[in-house]
Order: sequence, then C-alpha cells, then structure tokens
Amino acid sequence: MTKRFFIAAELGNENKTVDDAQVNFTTKGTYIKAGFDYNAYENWLNMENMIHIGLRYGVSSFSQTLNNYEVYNTQQYFGESPTIDAGTEFNGLSAQWAEVVSGVKVEVFNNIYVGFSLRLHYLISNSKPENFDNLYIPGFNRTYNGNFGVGFNYTVSYFLPLYK
Repeated sequence: MTKRFFIAAELGNENKTVDDAQVNFTTKGTYIKAGFDYNAYENWLNMENMIHIGLRYGVSSFSQTLNNYEVYNTQQYFGESPTIDAGTEFNGLSAQWAEVVSGVKVEVFNNIYVGFSLRLHYLISNSKPENFDNLYIPGFNRTYNGNFGVGFNYTVSYFLPLYK
C-alpha cells in the first residue's frame, strides 16, 4: 500500500484434538483473516524488516466432534464419575472475530521473512451447537474464557512485490 502500511491476509486449516480433564473433543476447519499492518520500524538501505502493529478481521468455518466427557460430581462415594463416550459431531459451525496484532518480521532471503506476533482477539459472532459450546475455533484459539482471547504466532511469509 505505502512505505508504512501493508495489506495482510492469512489462510489456515486446523485439525485439533483437545483432551482435558472433563472433556475430549476434536475441531476441524478453515479460517481466513484479512486486514493491515503498520510498520513502525525505519528501514535503512534496501531493508524491508518490520516491527508492526495491525488489525485483522477473521472468519472461520468448522465442525466439532465431542469424543467423550465426564460428568463433574463433587460428592463421589465410589471413585470417579464414569466417562461417557459421545461421538457426537456438530457440522456447519462458524465464527467471526477482530484482532489486534503486534509483531516482528525479518527478511532472511529475498522476499522471504520469519517472524512472530502477539494477538488479542475479540469474538464478534459464534454459531454454537445445541447442548454444547464451541471450546476451540480454528484461527481464533480456545474460547473457554468468554469473548476475549490471546495468541502467539510464529510465521514464515512471502512478500509479494507489487510495485517498486
């Protein structure tokens, strides 16, 4: 876009199984994020490194499978509660969110960069299955703590030189 502002897009596909103390589930889906980055680093010579802050809008389409769960019981007389094998699959789920991104990108080869970023997410919309909640959303991360989330990414990216 300019010397300081850059269009940013991210595509991804996730297949994640979580095995917590009370629940085991698998989430499969894809996501896309689009937005921009502002480069706060003043490059010298022909460098294209970045110390950036940016905004993204993310959309995800996914399915979740509830593999098994345990009923939480505070008054257990004969050991643990039984594990219930569910195997229930919830399809056609979607979510949308906004996120603030801050990170670093360093050019290691011509137009190829490595970097990392910290992200603060805010969940805008979330289609929940009946009698269950979305515990993990591809591209967003876990949703245990309400509408806010944080993330850390490391990246290998390619810079498309559209103009000089």
